[in-house]
Amino acid sequence: MKQLFYLAFALLLAAVAPACGDDNLEAVSPPPEVPDQPEPENPTTPDISVAPAPDAWDGVKRADVSYQLLIYSFADSDGDGTGDFQGIRSKLDYLDSLGVSAIWLSPAHPAMSYHGYDVLDYEALNEDYGTEADFKQLIDDAHAHGIKIYMDWVINHTGKNHPWFRSALTDPESPYKDYYILSDNPRADIAAGLIPMIATEGANGYDAGQWFSAVTSDENVHRLKFTLSWSATPTLTVEEVETVENTGTRNSGKYLYYGEGNCEEFYTQGNNVYTLSLEFESSWGCLVRTATGDDWGTGKKYGAASSSATLQYGTPLTLKANTGSFDPADIQLPYMRSTMYHSHFWTDWFADLNYGAADQCAESPAFKTICKAAEKWIDMGIDGLRLDGAKHIYHNASSSENPTFWNTFYTTLNDYFHAKGHTENIYMVGEVFDDYAAAKPYYRGLPALFEFAFWYRLKDALNNGSGNYFAKNISDYREGYAAIRADYIAATKLTNHDESRARTDLGGSLDKAKQAAAVLLTANGSPYIYYGEELGYVGNKEGGDEYVRNPMKWGDDATTKGIAPDKLDAGMANVPDVMEQVSDSASILNVYRTFSRLRNTYPALASGKMEVHPVYNSENASYKSIAAWYMSTEEQRMLVVHNFSSLNANVPLSEDIDKTVGKLGKVTATTAADGKILLQMGSRSSIVFLLK
Repeated sequence: MKQLFYLAFALLLAAVAPACGDDNLEAVSPPPEVPDQPEPENPTTPDISVAPAPDAWDGVKRADVSYQLLIYSFADSDGDGTGDFQGIRSKLDYLDSLGVSAIWLSPAHPAMSYHGYDVLDYEALNEDYGTEADFKQLIDDAHAHGIKIYMDWVINHTGKNHPWFRSALTDPESPYKDYYILSDNPRADIAAGLIPMIATEGANGYDAGQWFSAVTSDENVHRLKFTLSWSATPTLTVEEVETVENTGTRNSGKYLYYGEGNCEEFYTQGNNVYTLSLEFESSWGCLVRTATGDDWGTGKKYGAASSSATLQYGTPLTLKANTGSFDPADIQLPYMRSTMYHSHFWTDWFADLNYGAADQCAESPAFKTICKAAEKWIDMGIDGLRLDGAKHIYHNASSSENPTFWNTFYTTLNDYFHAKGHTENIYMVGEVFDDYAAAKPYYRGLPALFEFAFWYRLKDALNNGSGNYFAKNISDYREGYAAIRADYIAATKLTNHDESRARTDLGGSLDKAKQAAAVLLTANGSPYIYYGEELGYVGNKEGGDEYVRNPMKWGDDATTKGIAPDKLDAGMANVPDVMEQVSDSASILNVYRTFSRLRNTYPALASGKMEVHPVYNSENASYKSIAAWYMSTEEQRMLVVHNFSSLNANVPLSEDIDKTVGKLGKVTATTAADGKILLQMGSRSSIVFLLK
């Protein structure tokens, strides 16, 4: 009855009024709000202080705040424009000021691409980032700051230029043939259950877009003569020769492209016939080009109609041009054998590793080697691993195979971690890039998972100005995880390096981005901050990954040159750098600092249970904009209230409040004649109370 009374009282008192406009980057129109309600009849007196008076922080980093950074974009120590380990070391005090207790580093190994997700050596470091001594110094200095180091561990695949993969293709006796998913006839082998990584899907597991041609040969060097007949339907013929001889003039404008970037011009014989003799060495075949250098435009590249077409001795092969919609296949020579390799991410740059049947993965050579490589970095002092593409190890993401694999992987390295003298468990967090229902089963294999659903729900709630469902959504997710794993860790986040920036997803609004930070740091979970988010970065993933991976703006020489300076959202010019934001008490950086400090100060915020508010919840349609919940431990209880709307909201409270400890935006409070508190919450405002 008491709750019903307060609800009725709330309905009587609630009133909304136009608020101050959002910042000038606002792009999402506010939704229809609850109509203005009459002013309360009971007189009020403005004698309630909402000025934050938090307790002094005792220095214990209990908030479990992790920070994701891209090594190459974060901080440059030597002036070469690329971020590095020493650059990160130089900014540990900054990370300390954010209350960070762990850093997730982007892949640190040598790789084919700038981003590092096509690894070439798991036991080495990218020399652009520094030496092993530099890395060790970073680990030790981070630990001195109370900050752990997590490495990004990419073991779904290697880069196709990894020495293991090259050996598997070129050496018939290579020990690495079993490391990869190779097949001469993938469709038939999958249907027959001969590829354990795809076995549970049967014939339905075949995806042509995930198979790429790889060429192997019995030997590499052959003396060959190529004859190019140029017409509306050009053809290429090859024959073996005893001696390499060329006649004619070399002004054909036609080129044979082969091997490791070799490009040789044909000799003109007249009547649109061109020839070229050479010692031919190529592990992949050849192409015909009508231009050199980087010009691969339409009509300038000619190859085979398909990867199954082979150039036979003495038989002309019809050439197909690239048209924009069609890309010709590499031309394979008679002595080459084509096999196919699997790449789960639809790119021929990745070659998927083969771990065999999930329940026997620990016996596979690839598994043992990958674990051995991880042991090196554990020995050096890292504290955990971020596991890339966790749902893509086995093809069937909804089966038990991936959780089974990850459980084996986690147990194997956790045992090693303990054997090295650690009393706590090794930290591992999996990237299951999916919503709640698809991600939840992976807790059978791993202790921590990124909670993409947290951001999906929060983004929608902030953009719609509707917060009353948020606490229920998150609480329901927690119950689902706990049913699978009692010690689950929900790694909450806004966005990361594979998603549009949080502020961009919020229509460019700085006010919404600030409130997103306040919600992240006052809700249950183990929060991650993606570098630049704390500065209000913008960037649309649709323009390319580079738009969400721009340099950290330090305002000093540590700022990197960036991987693609031309790929910068126009709004980035208006984002103040760190030095500017530190001195601005109203900056988004100081919002992150303030709420992170609160989370580190109060155990209830850091690790308390999140409880849905009895009045302001999914069943209360009169207060749709209000997201409210309790955070509680046995010794401490706190009330968190957010107004997700761009309009003001009056929110009656019945809790026995000790004091205000945190606030965002404009919030005032008065006391009604009956002693109850009435909050007046401004546009996108938040407040945190310590309860008695």
